[in-house]
Amino acid sequence: MSRIFMTNEKGEPTINLAFYKAKWRTQAYYENNGVGPAMVKNFHFIERLHYGFVDNENNSIIPREEFIVETQHGRVFDFVADSYSLMRLNWGTALQKNLVSSENSAFGSLKMIGSYKNPKSKYGEYLGEILRFYNNEHIPNIIGTSNITSYEDYVNSFFVFLFKEFDDFPVTMTRWNTSIFSDIKNTGLAFSYADVDFDADQQKITQIIDHPSFNYFKNLCLNMGFSMDHNYPNTLVYDIKSPANSGLRSSYGFHTLSGLFEERFVQTHTIDNDLLYRIINIYYNKYVQKRPQIKITKVVWNGICNVTKIKSKYIRLSTVNNSHRPYTDVEELNLYCKIRNLEEGSPFSDQKVDSVFKKAKYFLKKVDKAKAMSYINSKYRDQVWNKDHGFHDLKRKLRGNTTTETQREQVGPTIPIGSGTGGGSSY
Repeated sequence: MSRIFMTNEKGEPTINLAFYKAKWRTQAYYENNGVGPAMVKNFHFIERLHYGFVDNENNSIIPREEFIVETQHGRVFDFVADSYSLMRLNWGTALQKNLVSSENSAFGSLKMIGSYKNPKSKYGEYLGEILRFYNNEHIPNIIGTSNITSYEDYVNSFFVFLFKEFDDFPVTMTRWNTSIFSDIKNTGLAFSYADVDFDADQQKITQIIDHPSFNYFKNLCLNMGFSMDHNYPNTLVYDIKSPANSGLRSSYGFHTLSGLFEERFVQTHTIDNDLLYRIINIYYNKYVQKRPQIKITKVVWNGICNVTKIKSKYIRLSTVNNSHRPYTDVEELNLYCKIRNLEEGSPFSDQKVDSVFKKAKYFLKKVDKAKAMSYINSKYRDQVWNKDHGFHDLKRKLRGNTTTETQREQVGPTIPIGSGTGGGSSY
């Protein structure tokens, strides 16, 4: 019989989310004093916090889109799709033989309800929200529309806005990818098989953990190389280091973690500036479409006649190509150093940031821009373990409201599993 997991002192079902969450963490699973069985992983534990979002050297990574494949119901990495197909075949056979039941369960036929979504698109939505705020509120109310008379004014003022208000908030794709805004399914390693809200803990208990078929299901997950999120049991994540996946990894030529990351992932610092300036340009063009002409008014005094006159002129703003870059390579590197320091909570002094920039400039001259960007990233990547905050908190602050810290688990499942045991990498 399923547990009524959330009750008051009279034994009646009730809702007290803070109490309920604490109870869930310690009592949802019988095994290992509440930790759960072997295939259940606590993805909010620091050692697993960025599994799937960083490689074994703490570089922020996202999937190479060409290796994301279509399954019957969703999208995941090609090698994940193979394990998923085999898992569904075994589950379907068990259903036919009445070894398991889908009645009153979340398992069903293990169809993908949620799966991969391009993280670059999700980052674009995040940065777009900031730029909409900049366009619609910050420029009119703080800067003044008459002070944005060119593309350069728009971009320079945007970065002034960022450096004033965005300490310890994501700006680049790299920082966003390891923040509360990223989602486990963006890694290409995970999928959800049922639509269950984060706060629907009674549903998780009744339809998953206490369901008669759960024992079979958790063993199937373990044997197919999948793990289940402790807080989101309706989400399964491919375990890269699972012994059950060793044969499949070998068939794809993934003999080392480094090989897997090189073949299937992109280090986000290599695309940070391309994405950042492209999105800025898109929203600059939106701003121009809304305010194509700016009226500039000046008060002019004629000392001879001892009179003042008001003179006005109109300036027409011009759109730019989305790939246009406002700065030289050297200026871009300098700004990138400062942005990475800003969004990590300013861990380095101005002198340290300047020394990083000088070395990056050396690599730009002696090697190339890619090497310079890689060097800058190497100096900031270990800051990935800093805590996160949300833009909505910052927006409330900018509007004069009380701020509250946003917790990752309020946003949704974010990161896969892993078996790391040391500081830094979760692999």
